[in-house]
Amino acid sequence: MNKKETSDLVPEIAELEDQTVKNAEELDDVEKWHLLSTVANLYYNNEMTQDQIAGKIYTSRSKVSRMLKEARELGIVEIQIHEPWDRKMVLEQRLQEMFPLKQIRVITVRESNLSMVLQKLGETAAYYLDTVVERDTVLGISWGNTIYHMVHAVKTSKNIPLTVVPIMGAAVVSRPERDSMDLARELAAAYGGKYRYIYAPLFVKSKELRDQIVLEPNIMEVLDLARGANVMLTSVGPMTYKTWKDYISLSTMKELEKRGTVGHIGGHFYDLKGNTIHSALTERMIGIGLYDLKKAQEVICVAGMEDKAEAILGALRGGYIDTLITDELAAARILELVESGQ
Repeated sequence: MNKKETSDLVPEIAELEDQTVKNAEELDDVEKWHLLSTVANLYYNNEMTQDQIAGKIYTSRSKVSRMLKEARELGIVEIQIHEPWDRKMVLEQRLQEMFPLKQIRVITVRESNLSMVLQKLGETAAYYLDTVVERDTVLGISWGNTIYHMVHAVKTSKNIPLTVVPIMGAAVVSRPERDSMDLARELAAAYGGKYRYIYAPLFVKSKELRDQIVLEPNIMEVLDLARGANVMLTSVGPMTYKTWKDYISLSTMKELEKRGTVGHIGGHFYDLKGNTIHSALTERMIGIGLYDLKKAQEVICVAGMEDKAEAILGALRGGYIDTLITDELAAARILELVESGQ
């Protein structure tokens, strides 16, 4: 649609003002196209509000909204969003055909530097998140380097009453800026919202202690809030002893690997088919469960690089995530694993 000045539309506006707008189904094709294109031009090119247009043509704001929607559906209006990164559409389509994902973004990787890849993934995720959050959203957040980069990439003009809550206890003792509690605070601040803390570690010494802690009123309240989150933001991690050496012994790690563990979300382990791997470690964990993820309206997973491919694939097969934001290296490896029958 070519841009017109408001003055160019005066005859069309006058014609519309002469009569109350009929229902779209009462118009013939030419009249309907004329009406919808005029309304769309007023809205998109002349920046009139829906209320102003409704006043001009003697109809309701809701009817104007429906007309704008129909204009897009008929192709009168075409909206093209140029995202600030290259995407691998072919890989996105192939993964979309394999898994029931709500949305998928596979970004092009021109750098082999992990930090640069994490930065690009973070920017992509921050951009997508800004299209999802709205008033009164309860946003559950996990931890780690990838989520850290996403939170620090958030640049929004929104100022909305949302609540950000950790989905697990404190995990990264040596790097608190990567932990879910600090990340919850920073993300809430970016949107002008509120945040809550879980004042407990991710793992405690025994199941009995864990059962006592989760009954503390403050912790119980925050965990309940996390379980009811509209949107969950997480990454996935591969099974490396470097990640877990502060929490589990080498023998426990070997036992988890022996049982086919390929990854974890928020401290919960699973195999390549997405089956949960139960262990004594799980019984000592403070946080929501994988089944709680499945209840959320949308779980956004941000994870990349080839070494996370198995962990991503297991999460996809387990149905733990709805939207995947990844890179071409991880996506290509996932497809290789599936096609090889793994």
